[in-house]
Amino acid sequence: MIRSRAAILKSIGDWHYDEISIPNLNSEEAIIKIISSGICSTDIVRSMETGFYSYPIVPGHEMLGYIYKLGKKIPNLKEGDKVCVYPLINKCEDDQCCGHVHGSHGFGKYPNLCSTYDFLGSRSNGGYSEYVLSPIKNLVRVPTNLDDDLSIFTEPASVALHALNIAKQDRTFDSVLILGLGPIGISIAAWCKFNKIENVIGVDRNLHRFDNFKKIGYSNIIDTNKKNISENITKYADKNGVEIVFECSGSEELLNNGIQNLKKSGKIIILSNQLKNVQLNTKSMNKILREEIVIKGSWSSILEPFNEWELTLETLKKGQLNIKHLISHKFKFSDAPKLFKSLHKKELKYSKVLLTL
Repeated sequence: MIRSRAAILKSIGDWHYDEISIPNLNSEEAIIKIISSGICSTDIVRSMETGFYSYPIVPGHEMLGYIYKLGKKIPNLKEGDKVCVYPLINKCEDDQCCGHVHGSHGFGKYPNLCSTYDFLGSRSNGGYSEYVLSPIKNLVRVPTNLDDDLSIFTEPASVALHALNIAKQDRTFDSVLILGLGPIGISIAAWCKFNKIENVIGVDRNLHRFDNFKKIGYSNIIDTNKKNISENITKYADKNGVEIVFECSGSEELLNNGIQNLKKSGKIIILSNQLKNVQLNTKSMNKILREEIVIKGSWSSILEPFNEWELTLETLKKGQLNIKHLISHKFKFSDAPKLFKSLHKKELKYSKVLLTL
């Protein structure tokens, strides 16, 4: 057992910087020495407002590190290798839970849909720590010479890729509306650029997020502080609306607007965690009914049956995902007690914040 310095949440809003014990690993596990961890917006809301499943907890599910110790020797991985850690731990013992699914890559087993999963950083201790215990099967090796400030985007960029794969599952398209331009929304835009989708419209209310969107190479923006979405969609799309909407904001108003601005049989992909009850209004419900609108969820990302993380890392290494500019701040784990209060109060204009030892 080793000791690890960590940012620990003991209850809602009660952050501490202290030491935790990392359990002794078994033959299927590895201990990872963390280089950096990205802060996801869900960590901010959960730690300061809605709560985690249990306490104390070390949050953080966007992890980059080195293999400090392996439980057993395996091909393609060794101690000292740089890895990203896939946070969702599948616990299915048979295929009855998630083995017969019509998923993003056809019919098969989709462990991300496991009903009894564990999750590093929300259900078990995660990446705001010097060391993390992870299943070996959850480690994805980082290509040689890939910048750490790009590698750290593997988890959120793979979440964005998974959503795009769901959108592409049954169609091709050339018009996209992204509701919410945080790191996930911007990563979706980057994948759209990689896929040569020309008409991508970004909706938000924060000027620095519009700057991030424009750096991807798109300029069609709608500022919800100033403009009505429906009235402005026609400026950037044809009168029938857009083919695909990605809902990344968690806003009831934007969810309804997104549905109402879809083409007939268009598809909306929902990525945002809902913090309160959401109501679809009469106009949205009639649109869904009479124009056969498709509503799909997109949860996490997958390592099987297709490894989205390897594709993300390969694309990052080739310089084909322009998202490094999203890093706005870097802090230490010891800053967490003050930092999360500041982030929750929106005292910083931030995009992606990284934590290190």
